[in-house]
Amino acid sequence: MKITCNNTYKNDELILNETVFEKYGYSSPSAEREIICLALTGNKAALKSYADLLFYRKINCKNNYSKAFPLYCEAAGLTFSEDGITCSGNGTPLAFYVLGYYLVNYKCESVLKKCETIDEIERMSRDERLDAALDLAMATLSSTRSPAALNLIGRILKESPDLAKKLDGDTTAEQYFEDAAEEGYVFACNNLAAKEADMIVGEIGDLATHVNDYVHYLTISADRYEPYAANRLGLFYMIGEVRSSTGDTVYLHEYINTRFAKKYFQKAIVYPDVNSAWAYFNLIKYFHKDYDTNIDLLNEHMDCIKELNPAVYDIAIEL
Repeated sequence: MKITCNNTYKNDELILNETVFEKYGYSSPSAEREIICLALTGNKAALKSYADLLFYRKINCKNNYSKAFPLYCEAAGLTFSEDGITCSGNGTPLAFYVLGYYLVNYKCESVLKKCETIDEIERMSRDERLDAALDLAMATLSSTRSPAALNLIGRILKESPDLAKKLDGDTTAEQYFEDAAEEGYVFACNNLAAKEADMIVGEIGDLATHVNDYVHYLTISADRYEPYAANRLGLFYMIGEVRSSTGDTVYLHEYINTRFAKKYFQKAIVYPDVNSAWAYFNLIKYFHKDYDTNIDLLNEHMDCIKELNPAVYDIAIEL
């Protein structure tokens, strides 16, 4: 399979910017409706944006992921059939990446772990999916420096190291994670921090070096308001906790700094997701004096926990 891009999508991007974003902004309801209208004319950039609205559930409907998939295919100029994947060459490269993300994560991880059935992917074996995803990620990088694509390649090589022969025989998953992390891509930083946590808990190598790297990668991610990393870094500074991928835990009390802990718990709730519930919980648990004279703040944060993660709320009410 050869994935190519003839750069015609750049004109579609200009049209999208001029007719939608410059007039209506990037996230207003008017902009989202105009994106849909433009997408239905065949504009590749608008098709990608329309698919994003579905994928990230900005449009409230059922089967978002299966509805977004064909739009991404059209945006990428790709056709999935029983004979394989064909490419028209007139797609947008960021749609290549998303389709690669689908192939790697479908029914396995992330928001796609429990997604609805997509027949085009069902027909492919796991090896075929990873192989195609690698081609798609590399095609993305041939047109744009995408840290998400770098991270995806790292994930592919981590699961299937033999595919490195399609790139450079000496290339490793970690190198791609590091390249993505240098670009500030939070999920690559989290992957690298997880590796360092495994080294720390397993007492492999020099402890101080692994701790420094663990904090380094979590800090990059947390400073970009990624809730999981910010909460983990908060716990590290609060009680010295480092947890491995297997759930084993060590406590490095010499690194405790409660001022830093509070700072990162608070960063974890700036752009909240399900992990932010734990950050709210930790703020209430470890900084309870802030709430003793502010019952409104306590109620507000408890409501946030309940909305984000009811299981954490059940624990929080016992505090």
